[in-house]
Amino acid sequence: MNIDHLKIFTNLAQTLNFSLTAKTMNISQSAVSQAIKSIENELGFTLFNRTKRQVSLTRSGAAFEQRIEAVLANFDKAVIDSREIYQRERSNLTIGTTGTTFEAHLLPLIIRNFCDTDDQIKLYLETFNHNQLKQHLLNQECDLIFTTQDDVADTPQIHFTPLVTGYFCALIPQSNPLSAAQQLDLYNLDQQNLIMLTNDWCPPLQLQMQDQLKKACPDADLTYADNVTTATTMVAAGLGSCVMPNFITCASQASFKIVPLNVTTPLAYGIATLADHPAPIALKFIKQVQRYDSLQQKN
Repeated sequence: MNIDHLKIFTNLAQTLNFSLTAKTMNISQSAVSQAIKSIENELGFTLFNRTKRQVSLTRSGAAFEQRIEAVLANFDKAVIDSREIYQRERSNLTIGTTGTTFEAHLLPLIIRNFCDTDDQIKLYLETFNHNQLKQHLLNQECDLIFTTQDDVADTPQIHFTPLVTGYFCALIPQSNPLSAAQQLDLYNLDQQNLIMLTNDWCPPLQLQMQDQLKKACPDADLTYADNVTTATTMVAAGLGSCVMPNFITCASQASFKIVPLNVTTPLAYGIATLADHPAPIALKFIKQVQRYDSLQQKN
């Protein structure tokens, strides 16, 4: 059965309007009618009751629509998943990130410089939470991942190359009086709107810090974000404050202030590869990152 015809059918089942479906699908109204007729001929029953004033699903049409939605969703997912595998296979370096603002600002420059050294390099970027990225690395589905040291410290199969060290800080909206502080204790954030990262997006030390924050701030109003970018955007919008390592956010943000916390947790951020037999191109990329990082520190 024609997939495009089925997509026209599901759209018409929602709009119950041939002209609106034609406009939405960017086809002619006669093409919509022909697609529906083709499906009906193959099924052997009518999908829609049609009058001059009204279009409605038949009982059999409604049952078909309910089940075919799941089929089309699975089809689309299969296409996306297969395309990702194809792109990985065509690339000679797959890099995993968690989509932090730090990576968003750093990676484009590094990748551009890296690709300038060899026009045959094909890169593939993937973004998942830290647990998924670590598993992709172990499964050899990617060559290296950007992560924190505490996230891979208990995995001997993984080698960690540190790039920067840092500290926990609070991202405070400029409109909040706490943004004027030079340093904050955890209890200073009590009775504030606090944005937490969900467990899937928390490396061990981040999770521990959030647990400490909850104990120190029993009267805080908590909201959860399922990734770093969303949490940072919420802070920038003035919806609350967030605690995270200073190296995964962007210091140039004008809408919030980065205030160090009075805690002594050592933090490190860098690149993880497989300890045994890392891809040579991954090692070459790490050296490029280290050279770039060294130049940035000198400047």
